[in-house]
Amino acid sequence: MPSREAILTLLEERGELLTEARIAEALELHDANDLHALHKRLGAMVRDGQLLLGRRGGYAPVQKLDLIPGVVLANAEGYGFLRPDGGGEDLYLSPQQMRSVLHGDRVLASVVGVDRRGRRQGAIAEVLQRRSPRLVGRVVVENGVTLVAPDDRRLHQDVMIPPGETQGARAGQIVVAEITDPPTPHRGPLGAIRAVLGERLQPSLLIEMAIASHDLPREWPPEVLRAAAEVEPVVSAAEREGRIDLRKLPLVTIDGADARDFDDAVYAEPKRGGGWRLVVAIADVSHYVPVGSALDKEAFERSTSTYFPGFVVPMLPETLSNGICSLNPKVDRLCMVCDMLVDAEGEVTKAKFYPAVMRSHARLTYDQVWQAVGLRESGALDAVHDVLPQLENLHALYQAMAAQRKRRGAIDFETPEVKFRLDQRGEVESAGATARNDAHKLIEECMIAANVQAALFLEKKKIPALFRAHEPPPAEKYEDLQQFLREFKLRMPPVEEVTPADFADVLRMMQERPERELIQSVLLRAQSMAAYQPDNRGHFGLALSAYAHFTSPIRRYPDLLVHRAIRYALTGGKPSGYEYTPAQMATMAVHCSQRERRAEEAERDVDERYKCAWMAKHVGEEFAGLVTGVTSFGLFVELDESKVSGLVHISQLSNDYYHFDPQRHLLKGERTGAQFRLGDHVRVQVLRASLEDRKIDFRLVAPRASAAAPARTGNAYDYAATGERYSLPGSKAKAPGMVGKAAQAIGRMFGRREQPVSPTVPSPRDNPPPAAAHPSGPVAKKAAKKSDGKQHMNTPKAPRAAKQPAARPPKPKGKR
Repeated sequence: MPSREAILTLLEERGELLTEARIAEALELHDANDLHALHKRLGAMVRDGQLLLGRRGGYAPVQKLDLIPGVVLANAEGYGFLRPDGGGEDLYLSPQQMRSVLHGDRVLASVVGVDRRGRRQGAIAEVLQRRSPRLVGRVVVENGVTLVAPDDRRLHQDVMIPPGETQGARAGQIVVAEITDPPTPHRGPLGAIRAVLGERLQPSLLIEMAIASHDLPREWPPEVLRAAAEVEPVVSAAEREGRIDLRKLPLVTIDGADARDFDDAVYAEPKRGGGWRLVVAIADVSHYVPVGSALDKEAFERSTSTYFPGFVVPMLPETLSNGICSLNPKVDRLCMVCDMLVDAEGEVTKAKFYPAVMRSHARLTYDQVWQAVGLRESGALDAVHDVLPQLENLHALYQAMAAQRKRRGAIDFETPEVKFRLDQRGEVESAGATARNDAHKLIEECMIAANVQAALFLEKKKIPALFRAHEPPPAEKYEDLQQFLREFKLRMPPVEEVTPADFADVLRMMQERPERELIQSVLLRAQSMAAYQPDNRGHFGLALSAYAHFTSPIRRYPDLLVHRAIRYALTGGKPSGYEYTPAQMATMAVHCSQRERRAEEAERDVDERYKCAWMAKHVGEEFAGLVTGVTSFGLFVELDESKVSGLVHISQLSNDYYHFDPQRHLLKGERTGAQFRLGDHVRVQVLRASLEDRKIDFRLVAPRASAAAPARTGNAYDYAATGERYSLPGSKAKAPGMVGKAAQAIGRMFGRREQPVSPTVPSPRDNPPPAAAHPSGPVAKKAAKKSDGKQHMNTPKAPRAAKQPAARPPKPKGKR
């Protein structure tokens, strides 16, 4: 069967649309099996956006038609964007173009113009693949017509349910619906109700709703379960043959306290003359998941594990992910090893890969390691006594690698992760932000080093694989960032000259300022979205020329592909004989990136609502927070402890007429002169938290310290120094949009589209605030109508303040 490249070359050479029959004739295919295979391949190439099928049955290469394949990102206001598969600037899609598509559809689009902001405007030429038909929503009955209003506000069209497809659902109930007929330019989507979840939204339903809304594959096909059951639960003598025996090497795993699958183990020893030997052993999942097997097909379909508080939708069955593939302590396990030499400056000077058999000498947690190595607590030291020398070696190595990281100019975003602990009924028992310590960073640096060496090895061997690409900031987002920073008298180089060190230097300058978290969130939003690519494009945030994902094959399919490529290269195989072609890798890159974003969205949706559920338990209580947004209708405040965000409507401010200054981003009282601006520390009281509307309302109790803009030195701040960490956790509305040029810039950055996917390993999640904390959300729109940007006066009666609870942070998941 001719390859995709051969088919594309044929069409390009002919310079005309060819039918399937003419393609078969040109390729001299006559056998029935060959013709059937050609039909399937052409269909796959159409779905992947490589070919366009004309109305008369002719195929043409998309690249020659100047069409751009990508995914539709919809906005609740009706417009949308096309995110190109190949990266680069998004295309704006007007409400008219969005009438026949939904959020998540894959389409082909053409560029039809440029708007006054310089954005490319697109027109949809063809729908390649519809989004998942499943969605969760609430039943609405209007004039005898049954509709399902999607819970996801990006699905901007209600689904009409024909008679006989309602499953007896009543108005107001929460249901799972399935779209049976997609929308057209003349009508919305049609569908059928598949299940009734409940009368009202409650925390115990949130994970089930997310799984249904994002069509996460929760059930295992029978053939997959049979294949998993056939895998031997112990390592046999035959499997150990031909592998390096590392069972006596004191490798240890370091993960979160509630982790159940252990991908990686580490070991370090000092070398004579300076430097270290670093061994990173990764679970050899590729040994247990053969190419093309039922396990492989299901793993590719899922592409990633999805983590919720207290629950996970795994990529592999638990008999593998928590069993034979997991580097559990005191048992033999197969692994793929990256064995490195690191000099005294923290630079990897030499590396090699090999298959091995190992035995983890201890299962440790981040807190346990930090308490022993960093805090030197006696109890923790006793608990890790057997492996304490190895931990101290690892910590010394980390310090050298961290210093090297700063020298090369990597960006370091320190964002605490919000964790939830649930009770047996699925209710939120506690919530809190957990900060990273040196144990987290130690493992991160070891994993980054192994990932870099994997990328360099595969690039040298020219074996097709997936790289993790993070490109420089897009020009449009960078300009929005520049406008915002001008309000703080900050300036960065032009987009074509910016480096990771420039971002790192801004973060370092703002380290001790009250606006630090706000500035950091805006810098995050200016970054490109990390994605999988078949070719090496480098990693901007890490300031690295090559990067791949090698360290988590239990929960990420791209890592499994990297392992297969390394194994093939170690056998001396040539690129031309590898079972995956570059074209296949390009297709798999798009699929894996989409599945990763789906998992991120599902996790974010649940976290967002759990924040509302948590705050609903604390109505009337007071908390300290930071003003992260100022608008004409109020303040957006993020709580210090839990990182939950909500709205202080202007009617909840103290008695005065308040005027909004869009240039200085502040509200100023006419009578008292009281001012509220970005970065102010305040104390608020929880008035209301709605699980369904995803909104939280606060009342201002008392201001604390006011943040002043940094003083200008010279003409402007210029940046060209070193930096630290990279991480792009999603955050929907840390600082909502305002009015004026800089205000509109930050509004565009925080209100337009999907959140970036974190490229960190490990990657703490920065969860978004409820929809109320965003100017496009329902609360904000309602408030805006009331406020109209003018002035207000009120005399609210303050409810009695309740005692603030001491929220116990839950155990970290160890999710890397």
